[in-house]
Amino acid sequence: MMKCLYVVLLCALLFLSSLSEAKQLQCDVPAPAAILINAETGAILYEKNAHQLQFPASTTKIATALYALEKKGSFLQSPVVASAEALGAVSTQIRRSSGAHPSYRLEFGGTHIGLKVGEILPLRDLLYGLMLSSGNDAANVIAEYVSGSVPHFMEEMNTFLRASGCLHTHFTNPHGLPDPSHVTTAYDLAQMARVGMKNVFFRQVVKTVSCPRPATNKQPESVLVQTNGLLKSGPYYYPYAIGVKTGYTVSAGQALVAAAEKEGRNLIAVALNCDDKASRYKAAVALFEAGFNEKKVQRKLFAKEYHHFTKEVKGAKSPVEAILQNDVYVEYYPSEEADFQAAIKWDAIHLPTIAGEKVGQLQIKDVHGVFYNSFPIYAAKDIQKTFIQVVVDVADSTQNVLRHHKQLIGLGFGCILLGSIFYRQHRKKKAHGKNWGVGPKRDS
Repeated sequence: MMKCLYVVLLCALLFLSSLSEAKQLQCDVPAPAAILINAETGAILYEKNAHQLQFPASTTKIATALYALEKKGSFLQSPVVASAEALGAVSTQIRRSSGAHPSYRLEFGGTHIGLKVGEILPLRDLLYGLMLSSGNDAANVIAEYVSGSVPHFMEEMNTFLRASGCLHTHFTNPHGLPDPSHVTTAYDLAQMARVGMKNVFFRQVVKTVSCPRPATNKQPESVLVQTNGLLKSGPYYYPYAIGVKTGYTVSAGQALVAAAEKEGRNLIAVALNCDDKASRYKAAVALFEAGFNEKKVQRKLFAKEYHHFTKEVKGAKSPVEAILQNDVYVEYYPSEEADFQAAIKWDAIHLPTIAGEKVGQLQIKDVHGVFYNSFPIYAAKDIQKTFIQVVVDVADSTQNVLRHHKQLIGLGFGCILLGSIFYRQHRKKKAHGKNWGVGPKRDS
């Protein structure tokens, strides 16, 4: 039986390479650095200084949540104890000027959820406090729990981010408080958010508007409130928003990583170093609206009248010629137009082949190997065996019959042999009896 083979179609590749490049969306984005991507495919719809190093502020917490879930996602109910080291804080001036404190040291007045030394909370609640209320204290406590110490957590998290494709990111703390070496890019943050939105728990957390914080051994029950204005009723509310994280420091400006979903299309927008809150939300909404208002277009890749595909088949009088029953189109958004690649996956072809018989499929993928669609191809005409192949097949068939029935044939020959022996003995006895009966008679 013939093996199924992938045959790259040179003519198809030449045809497809003539497609124009994706056209970036046109929109007014009031942010020094920004990007919009398709959350499912990773396609970039818009970018502006997307690979320029920026201070991320609390959007850093996306990475902290990601790595915590990577290592401890199966232990969300595990109790976590807040240590004095994790909650230690100093004034902003001392932390940023003396150099006597590590980058993860907290600042008085920074965003927090009010954790106390010795307080015990489940990891699940700490992650809500991290992503909803942007708790710097929660970030340190999570880091210490996940890796044993905050510095060790940062080493592991940076390795994890590089392995995830965030090649221009280096974080020195898990919360995003200022540090000259604590940098990332709009592109990298979009990739972090894209990974996060594939995690069910992460996706649930970042779209939550508010949730109760259960009572602990140190404090009564309270409420955690979302900082992302796109999710809450108010001047910045956006009905399609589903996350992700805000950020602000004086050095980073106003930052926002946002996600939105409309009619099955999932987008992620990043706006960094904005002048004020209004600008970061305006930038995200402008990007989302440009993306959601984009209309799909169609392009014909293969015409059934012109594009035929052939394959040499052993023992056939002529090559197998395959055709499409319909023209092949791809549908896409102009900002996401990809370079498509085509290949034929042939079925196992048995001779004779009848016209109209399915013999394979035309497969369309993008340049990253992501499958787009497949279309069946059919034999254009009958293909018969050569005379030599017919003889070979008859010989093979006979040999197979002999091989599979050799025991039966042997038994048959054995029966014939035994029958012949018995027959001969019977003839001898019969002949001897006749000779005895006709001999001379004796007197009694």
